[in-house]
Amino acid sequence: MAAGGSSACRVAEFVRGVRERGVLVASGECQSFGAHISYFAWRDAWATLFGIDRSASEDAQVQHVEQELAAVDPALVARAPLLATLLDLPLADNDLTSQFDPKLRKTSLEGLLADALRAHARKAPLVLVLEDCHWLDALSRDLLEVFARMVPNLPVLIVVAHRPATQDETLRLSSLPNCDTLALGELVDDDAITLIRARLAPSGDAMDPPTALVELVRARAQGNPFYIEELLNFIASRGVDPRDSRALARLDLPESLHSLILSRVDRLAEAPRQILKVASVVGRVFHSPMLPGVYPEFGALDAVEGRLRELDAVDLVKMDESAARTYVFKHIVTRDVAYESLPFAFRSTLHERVGDYIEQTDEDAVDRNLDILAHHYWHSENRDKKREYLGRAGAAAQSAYANAAAIDYFERLAPLLSKGSRLDVLLKLGKVLELVGRWQRAEEIDREALELAESLDDGLRRASCQTALAEVVRKQGRFPEAFELLNRASRGFAAFGDDSGVARVLHLTGTVAAQRGDYDKAQSSYRKSLQIRERIGDKASMASLLSNLGVIAEYRGDYDGSRDFHERALSLRESVGDRWAIGISMTNLGMIAVLQKRFDEARDWFDKAMRINREVGDRWMVANCHNNLGNATRGLGDFAAARRHFAESLTIYREYDDRWALAFLLEDVGILAALTGDANAALELVGAADAIREAIGAPRAPSLADEVERQLARAAEGLTDNEGDAARERGKALDLHDAVDRALNVCAMA
Repeated sequence: MAAGGSSACRVAEFVRGVRERGVLVASGECQSFGAHISYFAWRDAWATLFGIDRSASEDAQVQHVEQELAAVDPALVARAPLLATLLDLPLADNDLTSQFDPKLRKTSLEGLLADALRAHARKAPLVLVLEDCHWLDALSRDLLEVFARMVPNLPVLIVVAHRPATQDETLRLSSLPNCDTLALGELVDDDAITLIRARLAPSGDAMDPPTALVELVRARAQGNPFYIEELLNFIASRGVDPRDSRALARLDLPESLHSLILSRVDRLAEAPRQILKVASVVGRVFHSPMLPGVYPEFGALDAVEGRLRELDAVDLVKMDESAARTYVFKHIVTRDVAYESLPFAFRSTLHERVGDYIEQTDEDAVDRNLDILAHHYWHSENRDKKREYLGRAGAAAQSAYANAAAIDYFERLAPLLSKGSRLDVLLKLGKVLELVGRWQRAEEIDREALELAESLDDGLRRASCQTALAEVVRKQGRFPEAFELLNRASRGFAAFGDDSGVARVLHLTGTVAAQRGDYDKAQSSYRKSLQIRERIGDKASMASLLSNLGVIAEYRGDYDGSRDFHERALSLRESVGDRWAIGISMTNLGMIAVLQKRFDEARDWFDKAMRINREVGDRWMVANCHNNLGNATRGLGDFAAARRHFAESLTIYREYDDRWALAFLLEDVGILAALTGDANAALELVGAADAIREAIGAPRAPSLADEVERQLARAAEGLTDNEGDAARERGKALDLHDAVDRALNVCAMA
């Protein structure tokens, strides 16, 4: 459920009603400076779901989280370090998670949280609430999508509150299943009167609101509930009796909500007003001890907390009862007004002081607060700290697969640096842009880096820039240009005796050749790169090259040769201990066994790969293993097992909305239907795959096309040409949801 609009009080009222019914509500809230803090929106929600006591020591909190994971599945405990950023806890990497690359860390964390959410939902219904999602960070949005694709089958409601304009621009909620939008517009007259009555009730006035008050408030607030509350607060602060129509008529009301709040702030005594303004720099949520730490002029903490109680009494801030010494601005507008009232120079000074306080108070937590430090120093005048924390936050975001945040940090950092340092940051920026598919922008950045290397006459970094640029143009299909850049880079690396650089260039050269169908050149380049990697002892790269050589051998029909390469790759990966890569090699060996129709062996390899992929938490690869096991057991004639595996794979791929994988899987289930005599289902499923492939531009490989058509021809022998064509056209007309349901029905047949 997506709640459009910005009325926090309506969401709060909804949450209150749900909790009164005994339903667990886990809430999270975005902040304007949190748009680059990975998983920030989910931090409080998952602290609630895990039952974390924030007043306990960090060691106790870590132990509690591990116990919660063990209760869901003991195998999840090994992946607990992946929760460090989300829960803001010191969960150090272990032997398993230290091997994960950024993409796998993200995938594994999403799988872990999905398992935990299912476990909660099996116990009782629950509601997840995310507020102010116009500031949602990219990784939190991805996690929202993972959960949204799960909840149609769970007793879970997700409420997302945001400004209406952000839905399609940032959240992309309209593409999610079972999503309804509730636009929170202006309050109608009856609702406005109800709110006014509720606000007057604490003063003991149980009568209906006076007509003069209703007309005054309604005319000015235009149905904005927060504006209504602030108008009533303003009237009370002037000592005006709400029943005195003459006094109301004489009242000089500010012209806007902004000026109304500002007038309330300006009427405060000096001490609480200054505390409110300094707190606005810290953020909408702040801890009281931080205020005298940032601004010692306030005096002792007891005095500060006394002023905060005064601000609470006049409804400008509220104490957060769920966390010790934590306060929150009543509304983000209140925080913004207080912040904007600060002179720019003083605001910059305060931002630097906040950054200094965070650094000095808990040095061990600096790495967990890089995004916040980057935010505060960015708004300060401390240029050195800006550079330091933009760089550190960018590198951390890149490692966390928070690509949008990394791009923003590196884009802001680059202009602040000298030529040499800027070149290094541009290469990092170009790599992230390439990773997210923004190839044109990546090319621009890599060319800028190359120009800097030329101006510095830095031959080694020139070769690195040429290599990076070659990879980008390769992905755009400009193969001759990629070859030229790689040749120049190879000469550059060789001139400096950089064997690792030469090996990397040869590796990429082999990939470009393979894409062009020049398997001789691909094989030659991979072998040369492998020789260098063997000489320098780079086992991970050696294994990758051996896998590539195995694929080339497979393309050429040399299955025995392919098997040998994959076995050697597996041996290296086992010696390194890279669990995820070991699973990939096992999958490759299983695929070769299928091609050789050694289905028992294939099943064994896929079973082993399945165990590893479950261990590391790569749910997509688990689905892939189910698909492969379906094919292996189908080859063995165990159609019941094939149906079970295909059904598991269909369910996961549908959650991912992975159309490319679903096209293959629908064909595989179609072949199963053909083998079991259901010609209509076989033709319909292949027709559905036809439609998907046309839509995404992914035609079948010739060998696969031949196999599919051969199986369909055998199944359709009892049908006329018209009947067969009609069945395939019916399949093409199915939308993705219906096509998956059709495949699941085939899998459900005895």
